[in-house]
Amino acid sequence: MNPSIRWLAGAVGAHRRAFVSTLVSNLLGQLAVLGASVTGAWLVGRAISRQSAPLDLAGAVLGGLVAVATLAAWWETYVAHDLAYLVLARLRGQVYDAIARIAPARLLGRRSGDLSAAVLSDIETLEWLFAHTLAQLITAGTVLVAGSVAAATIDPLLLTVSLPLAAFVVAVPLWFRKASRRQGDELRAATAELTSDVIDTVQGMPELTAFRALERRRELLARRTRRLARAQAADAARGGLEAALTDLLLAVAAAGTLLLVATAIRSPADAPVAMVLAAGALGPAAQVALLLKEYGTLRAAADRVHTLVTAPANVPPPRDPLQVAERPDVVFEDVRFRYTPDGPDVLRGVSFRIPYGTTVALVGASGAGKSTCVSLLLRYWDPDGGRILVGGVPLPRIAGLHRHVTVVPQDVRLFAGTIGDNVRLGAPGADAAAALRTARLTVDPELPVGERGATLSGGQRARVAVARALATGAPVLVLDEAVASLDPDNEARLTESLRQAAAGRATLVIAHRLSTIRQADHIVLLEEGRVAAEGSYDELGERLSHLFTLHAPGVDEGMEPQ
Repeated sequence: MNPSIRWLAGAVGAHRRAFVSTLVSNLLGQLAVLGASVTGAWLVGRAISRQSAPLDLAGAVLGGLVAVATLAAWWETYVAHDLAYLVLARLRGQVYDAIARIAPARLLGRRSGDLSAAVLSDIETLEWLFAHTLAQLITAGTVLVAGSVAAATIDPLLLTVSLPLAAFVVAVPLWFRKASRRQGDELRAATAELTSDVIDTVQGMPELTAFRALERRRELLARRTRRLARAQAADAARGGLEAALTDLLLAVAAAGTLLLVATAIRSPADAPVAMVLAAGALGPAAQVALLLKEYGTLRAAADRVHTLVTAPANVPPPRDPLQVAERPDVVFEDVRFRYTPDGPDVLRGVSFRIPYGTTVALVGASGAGKSTCVSLLLRYWDPDGGRILVGGVPLPRIAGLHRHVTVVPQDVRLFAGTIGDNVRLGAPGADAAAALRTARLTVDPELPVGERGATLSGGQRARVAVARALATGAPVLVLDEAVASLDPDNEARLTESLRQAAAGRATLVIAHRLSTIRQADHIVLLEEGRVAAEGSYDELGERLSHLFTLHAPGVDEGMEPQ
């Protein structure tokens, strides 16, 4: 069995009672159907041979078996889907946990549509495995054995036709398994590709419109759609061929069984029962063939989910956690880092300190390593050398790091809901109105926010992000170009508020505006992954002038003359 399918089958182990109920109800229903068919055939045989039969008893048995089959079918439908949705909910939780665990490093290069397909489409596909496959395969095998044994008690010759052809019926999807697996992979890949491009198109509609690229984008989506259509057509053609061969084999088996019964069974009373029992092996075989026909699609979906869920964490969980001081300093000690083993050194022995209650600005040209320092402080990666300490504790030994370190990113992500919901994202019980006042945003916290904050201006989104970070109460605050989208007046007011808030925090600021940098207590200048200089603004003024192109007032509101 494919490792991914085996792993998913193991997921049923957490819901053994639901699986046993599914198995028992399905088995009971199938055996009841077989029993009712045999009882009906026995009555027909008695009528053909003009033999008397206990009609009251037979009718009661037949009615009881039909009732059992009906109730078992209802029960099986309920418990099978209950099992499926329990397992799918568990899998979705594991996928979300995996995304949180491996982000961001192991998500690099993966498109949002690909992840969406794994979280939604692929997991929904696996519903067939849990609701319609595992228990049904066991039941089909049991009914096949029971029917064959019963047929052999009448005449072993009855099995010479039905069993070989039943084996051929089961073998049909196995003959096509390589094509099924290949087509399943292509189908899932084409679906993920189209989903990714549709998401990109919807999110990038303003840019596509502004640059008159909608027609080219439409052509791209058309190509993606044609690829998906070809994959679906190929999968359907293969499935249709399998179904045709299966039907042909079943027809041959039925005709051969009828001929064998007519020639081998001498008693007219036994002939209908013999026919039902001999054909009884074909029904389970056809069911197994139908289940196996979906193997390629199931395996492709299972592989994608399994790969995501079992991906190793980018950084190991905290070991032997230590308590962080309430008034923590942040220290970088000889930190070295590269993103890939063979890649260039991004940080080359960076060391600096952010004392509690002060603001340190990290400046440097693009590619100097500023954002990498932030990523390492948030522990998206671990350094290749050196260490980072918060409150004297190395990051790998801090449990719940984000309770101690919070960030206002340059690319603000807001969620549909209210402004208050977004502010309270990391602190559900926080006073959203107070945090918004500190962020100098005078709005009603209950004001609705569109998807990605579309109903707010760039400056408003930035201030909501600031309020969200402040609401957490984390003692370490990282501001990554937090005021870049504000005009000078709002920037000055927010900067003053942040300066007041920084008195109770260790604050790291990444900025390209001199007005922001001037407010810092200390400045660290990075050049090519090293600390080239550090000191106050007055001490580094000459070196900073090489980083900024200074304009006259009013030319660039983000720059100020020296």
